[in-house]
Amino acid sequence: MIQISAYTSCAALITQARAKTFNGQFFNVSFVGSRALADELGDVGSGVMISQVVPFPFAPTSPIVREYQQRMTEPGTKDFDFSSMEGFIAAKVLTEGLRLAGRGLTRESLMTALESLKDYNLGGFAISYGPKDHEGSQFTDLTLLGRGGKFVR
Repeated sequence: MIQISAYTSCAALITQARAKTFNGQFFNVSFVGSRALADELGDVGSGVMISQVVPFPFAPTSPIVREYQQRMTEPGTKDFDFSSMEGFIAAKVLTEGLRLAGRGLTRESLMTALESLKDYNLGGFAISYGPKDHEGSQFTDLTLLGRGGKFVR
């Protein structure tokens, strides 16, 4: 079953379906709020698949993830998750756009700067924009919820 909604309604459907012994597969898109869904479901969520638009933030398998983990642990937190990984990447892209836009920043100069980013490598994660391409990344990965709300790759 493919679900495209926020975590509360997805969790409610999964919980009710499991209570009625439905053992089919559930798929969610990253929009669901992966951590919130995992926390809401607990062990009931074991086997639920979630698409992700950023690298797996829990294992330091690429330079961007290692940098993210380092920055997250500097203030003393180890609460890695997909949402903060996405925010980290977005902040790095915006910072580069602002740098490229230069002094006298305008909306137009920022848009032009961002649209000039072609295969901008953030450390194993590339971003590309163009005048007719504001998507940024084609990256998609699947994660699986395991027991206790753990994410498995």
